[in-house]
Amino acid sequence: LESDVNELYLFHGSSPAGVLGIGQHGFNLQLTGSATGCMFGPGAYFSEASSKCDEYAREDPSGVFSGRCALLLCRVSCGELFRLEESDVTAIQRAMGTGRYDGVLGDRERGAGTYREFVVYDEAQVYPEYII
Repeated sequence: LESDVNELYLFHGSSPAGVLGIGQHGFNLQLTGSATGCMFGPGAYFSEASSKCDEYAREDPSGVFSGRCALLLCRVSCGELFRLEESDVTAIQRAMGTGRYDGVLGDRERGAGTYREFVVYDEAQVYPEYII
């Protein structure tokens, strides 16, 4: 991992079909929030906790992976993160507009006792390395 770009291994939950599509073609930010919403704006969402991403994993209704869910373990170049404890899309847009930040750390662990969420807004920041 490259520490100079704050690269981290982070989990992303989806369906097996979604995970295979991401593995073949990369993340498509045009699809962000289509299944789960966008608490911290339209981006690619990750967590350091697989149990958080399990909340977003979906079963495939049919086919080889029918009844199965999937996760990705990705290398994410987080860069400089704008940190906040609750959703504030206006503040995120302002911060991202400065060019100072490369993504968002939604620290729900500190703010609500749940999990931290990492959000990036550029597909080039993510390399889906492992399918789980």
